[in-house]
Amino acid sequence: MANAELAQTPWLPVSAEPQRRGPWHDARLLLSPRAQSIRNRFHRLTRGGRVRLALLAALALTVGGAVFVFFYRALSYFAAVPEFGTVLTYKLLSMVFITFFSILLFSNIVTALSTFFLSRDLDRLVAAPVSARCFFYARFTETVIDSSWMMLLFAAPAFLAYGVVHSTGPGFYVMAILTLPPFLVIPAALGVTITTVLVNVFPARRTKDILVLLSVFAVALLYLLFRLLRPERLVNPEGFADFSSFLSAMQTPEWMFLPSTWATEVLFPLLGLRNGQPAYFYLLLATTAAVALMAGETVLGRLYLPGWSKAQEGRQARLTQRPLAALLLAALTAPFPPQMRLIMIKEVKTFFRDTSQWSQLILLLALVVVYVYNFSVLPLRGSPLVTFYFKNVIAFVNLALAAFVTAAVAVRFVYPSFSIEGRAFWVLKTAPVSLRRLWWAKFWVGVVPLLVLGETLVLATNTYLQVMPFMFWLAGGTLLAMVLTIVALGLAIGAAYPNFDADNAAQIAAGSGGLVYMILCLAFIGTVVVLEAWPVYVLFTSRLGGLPLSAGAWSGIITSLTAVAALNLAVFLGSVRYGLRRLEAIEM
Repeated sequence: MANAELAQTPWLPVSAEPQRRGPWHDARLLLSPRAQSIRNRFHRLTRGGRVRLALLAALALTVGGAVFVFFYRALSYFAAVPEFGTVLTYKLLSMVFITFFSILLFSNIVTALSTFFLSRDLDRLVAAPVSARCFFYARFTETVIDSSWMMLLFAAPAFLAYGVVHSTGPGFYVMAILTLPPFLVIPAALGVTITTVLVNVFPARRTKDILVLLSVFAVALLYLLFRLLRPERLVNPEGFADFSSFLSAMQTPEWMFLPSTWATEVLFPLLGLRNGQPAYFYLLLATTAAVALMAGETVLGRLYLPGWSKAQEGRQARLTQRPLAALLLAALTAPFPPQMRLIMIKEVKTFFRDTSQWSQLILLLALVVVYVYNFSVLPLRGSPLVTFYFKNVIAFVNLALAAFVTAAVAVRFVYPSFSIEGRAFWVLKTAPVSLRRLWWAKFWVGVVPLLVLGETLVLATNTYLQVMPFMFWLAGGTLLAMVLTIVALGLAIGAAYPNFDADNAAQIAAGSGGLVYMILCLAFIGTVVVLEAWPVYVLFTSRLGGLPLSAGAWSGIITSLTAVAALNLAVFLGSVRYGLRRLEAIEM
């Protein structure tokens, strides 16, 4: 009977008499190598490793504290505004969930492509005597972890701030903890299902058609999710007949079929600001997660083997072998020495031949379009809330946001730069090429696209906002310096935390080194923003009041901007020196 059941299990080879064991035994067994690896790294920590771990924990707490302070201050300000404060609190919570949901959906699509179809260990797992169900849940768990850990780092202090500001009871915190699992499962299940279907339609390694379809899907869905919130109405209440209708419209959910809306409706009534049906919406969220999970399991069980087989097909490097592409690469790398030029061409070709790498650029472009579009639709004329001060303050905040976006992209593409070489890194170590040239080759390959991304975000949005010339050029120059430092810091931390055994770049970025890098970037960007806040404030108030700046004010401005330049230079040079030392110390 056992053999008959085994033979009927999808894509499960019968190689031996199966032992009696629970349905989740194989899933735990498939996850055990990763858990054991983490456990071994912890037990084998040296004294220096323990110090780095303690520093990592301290930096994580610092970032969590900064997120908590931001939400605490914003929510405290909202609570002080009668009637309208409740609307702002609801909209902020709704925006948090809808942002998390959109990011999680795209992250899971890309991560599932790597974990389910392109990982190097899949040829052994597919041939192993493991049922489709156990394989699905093991890989699904890895996909959720790799795509969701960063979101949890920001969500926990945000929800804590909501509870503290509104003095909620333990029920709010319990429901927040219970809401997150189904909220994470839904985009993960959708991502796995979409990826499985696409890989069966288009081979995973011949991804041109897949990426075109993903780009259309990403742009359409991001636009839909963003426009459902209609955030410009917050600064244009004149469009409503009266203030009561404005409040009523702002408190009404935009679309009740979004999981982000259900999660908002679960937690918001527990703040005590209005009545609701949290139990109903939680059941809606949980049952949807269960159905999505079962649907993903069913689709994968039926379509996985054909899709995985197509994923093993060789792919011709059509783009990087075209004469025009070769000429363009030669022209772009012409200013560099011959050895660096060859390494840079190799980096670019390797990047565009790796599906799990450049497929994310399409999703990134969709995010950039929505980001810039957000500023283009702001009502800059006719609203009393939109003033010179408002536009320039938003531009200053936009500088910090653009730097954060650049750092988030760098942790995925720059930080894994050395580790992505894999076991072939010994070729670069033993080649007659200095590691310094290898370092600078990877540096310039990472700097150029990130500069284009960051400057596009800052300059395009500042053009829409019509900021004063000083703020326009200050934002562009500051971001230029920060991008150089962020890339150097990414290479330094990547050399300090190499992982040559990872199956894909997503696993490298999700490791402890990636967390260290993001925390250091957040600390660096936050320090730069704080140092520039005072001179920008002084210039704004002087311009608004039409008063000339005193000698003391000019001295303070020059001192602050000099401190920003010195901080960028110190972190940049320190990153280069530290990274080169760590690169020399790597032994294969």
